[in-house]
Amino acid sequence: MNRTTLIAFAAGSLITAGAALIIGAGPEHKHHDKAHDHKMMDKDPADHMSEMSAEEMMAGMMKLSTPNEHHAELMTTVGSWSAKTSFVMDPAAPPTEGPATMVVKEMLDGRYTMSHFKMDFMGQPFEGYSIIGYDNAHEQYCSIWMDSMSTKITYMTGNKDEDGNLVMLGTATTPMGDNPMKIVTTRIDNDHWSDKFYDQMPDGSWFNSGSITYTRD
Repeated sequence: MNRTTLIAFAAGSLITAGAALIIGAGPEHKHHDKAHDHKMMDKDPADHMSEMSAEEMMAGMMKLSTPNEHHAELMTTVGSWSAKTSFVMDPAAPPTEGPATMVVKEMLDGRYTMSHFKMDFMGQPFEGYSIIGYDNAHEQYCSIWMDSMSTKITYMTGNKDEDGNLVMLGTATTPMGDNPMKIVTTRIDNDHWSDKFYDQMPDGSWFNSGSITYTRD
């Protein structure tokens, strides 16, 4: 079995510890007209600018830069959290479990949150940082993750599924190479939420490699 549980944990799975993934409601990611997108990409950027008045350009920039309801929901995660981790290191053995802590802070006037996650993992101190926001232009959540067990910056994007869970997709880097990973976040209430981590198997299925539950201090 091509398991990337350790990497998914150390190089991106805790990215949701930034707490932007605890959003419990919001519009789905809208589908775009691909033919229109390609047509627009074929045009010179200068042509786009020449077609817009100064007022239209300013209005467009304000729309891209102004925090909205998605960002407001992210801000509800600001504060201190206690966490319980559970990861499958060997499918034939019980999960590896342990406590953790997380502090979430606001960044750039409510446009992003930054989290600092700490725990002991397999007898070693572990800490990581994430920055998470909502991209108005592309109508999706996006995040970066950095930690003390990797030199990689992991980037993930995603949006809500039909059940209101936030699904983020990215790539875990392991000694065997890169492998797709997925994090599904479920908000229980303002003070409780959970993350479930998945690694993609060679047959395309998803293996649930662990989970983290969070409680506000």
